[in-house]
Amino acid sequence: MILRSAALASAASSLGPLLFAAALAAEPPPSASGSSAVGRLFQAGLAQLGLVFRGIGSLAGGPAAGAVWRLDLRTGERRRISMTADLAWPVPSPDGTVVYALRGRQVVRITAADGRETPVGAPTDWRKLLGVLSDGTLLGFVEDDPRPRPALLAPDGGRSELPPPASDEERERNGALLQERRDYADGTWLEVRDSERGGRGRDVFLVRAARSENLTDCGDDRCGEPSRSPDGLLIFYVRGPRR
Repeated sequence: MILRSAALASAASSLGPLLFAAALAAEPPPSASGSSAVGRLFQAGLAQLGLVFRGIGSLAGGPAAGAVWRLDLRTGERRRISMTADLAWPVPSPDGTVVYALRGRQVVRITAADGRETPVGAPTDWRKLLGVLSDGTLLGFVEDDPRPRPALLAPDGGRSELPPPASDEERERNGALLQERRDYADGTWLEVRDSERGGRGRDVFLVRAARSENLTDCGDDRCGEPSRSPDGLLIFYVRGPRR
């Protein structure tokens, strides 16, 4: 049975929005103050999303691309959101009515009600999306040599990138954020594992303390790249055919 406890509803960090607002108020625009300000905004954004860096999981394992699905933990209903099946790394807007995902190098905005898509920003070498902040800013990673680096995409399509990590702490943080598993400040995490029904499928599990729950039950399909709404009640993931 799908977990329905209100205790799972985010509490992703009640200080998150305040931290982000404070960072915005304290810093000039990134173009004027340089990459250090972008880094502080990125860090405040992670706090708002409630993302932490606890466990170690796979960097991949789910589908390379597929259709975006949504699970409502309150009802157990699973529903396909996207009309297309070539998307990756979906993340919801704060109210869950819009989902952003990657189609190759392009970020697309998907209306959850009807699957309508709109490109956002210019194409670039996006690697992964992390989440959407309260002001509509997207956090993610872009490809770079030798490793991906964080980036922010503003609602108007403007992009800001952080420099390559300069410390072991930054490299460790980025490595944790790039993995498929997502750890949250309320002690829950989303993890992708092999299907319990055998075959080559993959499923998304919600884990809290010693209890885990299969959220997707995808059989031989490959489900993965999960994220959740800020209240913790909606789970988004990609479902693609087995490879």
